[in-house]
Amino acid sequence: MISKTGPRERILETASRLFYSQGYNNTGINQILAEANVAKASLYQHFGSKDELGVFYLKTGRQEWFSGMDQWTNAKKTPVQKLLACFDFLEYALQKDDYLGCKFINMLSEIGSTSPLMLREIVEHKGKLRQYMKNFVEKALDGTPEEETEMMGDAIYLMFEGAIVESKIYRNTWPVKKARRMTEILVKGNE
Repeated sequence: MISKTGPRERILETASRLFYSQGYNNTGINQILAEANVAKASLYQHFGSKDELGVFYLKTGRQEWFSGMDQWTNAKKTPVQKLLACFDFLEYALQKDDYLGCKFINMLSEIGSTSPLMLREIVEHKGKLRQYMKNFVEKALDGTPEEETEMMGDAIYLMFEGAIVESKIYRNTWPVKKARRMTEILVKGNE
């Protein structure tokens, strides 16, 4: 059977699956090429290097993540409901991905500071997520002093991030459920 996707898409799809399931450092170019059924020249024509492929993996991951978050939050009406929907989406995503965790945290643990381009993508993703959640907190706590709103937004973001790591460790969503409940108490207590 001939694939309907081109070499670029097959390389990215295969690399994304392998980077996430077995790790960036444990995934070799030859494995990606063999599983994507493309020639080595295709990799270098479309991506240039494994690092560049890693950057595309992270960019694509960010687009997919926020597309999913938007679907879940846009279905809600109030800022508090939207904020809590972030946790509902996280719970869904962790289960769907068999508790493999956050691809950005996973990548960071592998590359450290060896790839400034990938590190920039990771920081950009986490910064965008932090601001995304803080926007809901600001709207939910309208009229609350800015310093308190800022602190509350960061606290909720940090609980969200901690829930990702703990869920990966325990292979369970109880950390997300707890973080969601704590967020609900914090925000509703300050509405």
